[in-house]
Amino acid sequence: MKEIERVSLIGLGAVGNVLATRLQEELGCRFTVIADARRRETLRREGIVFNGVRYDFAFAEPTEPPDLILVATKATALTEATEAIAPYTGPRTSILSLLNGLDSERVLAERFGPERVLYSFFMGHPSLREGNRIVHDGAFCVHFGEADNRIVSERVQRISRLFDRTGIPYEIPPDMPAALWQKFVINIGCNQTTALLRRPYGHLQTNGRALALAVDLMREAAAVAERLHIAGAEQLVDRAVEAIRSMNPEGKSSMLQDVEAGRPTEIDSLAGTLCRLAAEQGIPVPYNAAALQILSAL
Repeated sequence: MKEIERVSLIGLGAVGNVLATRLQEELGCRFTVIADARRRETLRREGIVFNGVRYDFAFAEPTEPPDLILVATKATALTEATEAIAPYTGPRTSILSLLNGLDSERVLAERFGPERVLYSFFMGHPSLREGNRIVHDGAFCVHFGEADNRIVSERVQRISRLFDRTGIPYEIPPDMPAALWQKFVINIGCNQTTALLRRPYGHLQTNGRALALAVDLMREAAAVAERLHIAGAEQLVDRAVEAIRSMNPEGKSSMLQDVEAGRPTEIDSLAGTLCRLAAEQGIPVPYNAAALQILSAL
């Protein structure tokens, strides 16, 4: 397989801009953004100001399918993004989805074929965004790979070489479904609790009742993971608590930022997904059912 030379990205949000800036710095015009006409006009006029530096990105054209497409929209926009990238997806295009939740890889694989889609997720400090201005401290990592990475496939190696060239930190977990569930459990406890309480990460670190609520939410998720035979399910909550304790106390989860800005949240991809899986397994998840009802009502 040839090296990845052309990359496109959809979703210039908190996650997308962190990657887009590094990709453009290395690839130049071989990095492009997939956007509709209205978004293109806004980007042409305003650009993106990332950590005080303005970036003007080239736009993808269907006549030149990229080697890799990164999907970095909100989970709420997955259906729209799936259709938006279709004209740009060529016979050799691989797809990485960096969305929260457990469903995006399945949805994309159903649309484009499993041979195109790898498991992936983004872990890092949250960005702060105001209009077209984004600030990020550079602490992040992309986790990706096949379901089983004990033997690293050629397509995973190609993407790792791209990330090496562009300075994007990454990890290739040996068991991607288990790694996805770990991220999911962290989001279940951290994103939902901070959004419910309207408090930053530090509140979970210093308020025992707040952390207890997060743990109750995460224990329900871990119980579902165990029923689904996810490796290491018994350690998911303890590892998530460690992650919460290491977060920037002043940081705000993406869900809290959405609530404060009056934007739709990703509650359906978190508590909504968990409630659906729990119902299929006959497991009660009352804390997540309540979180789903409350945050869906905003």
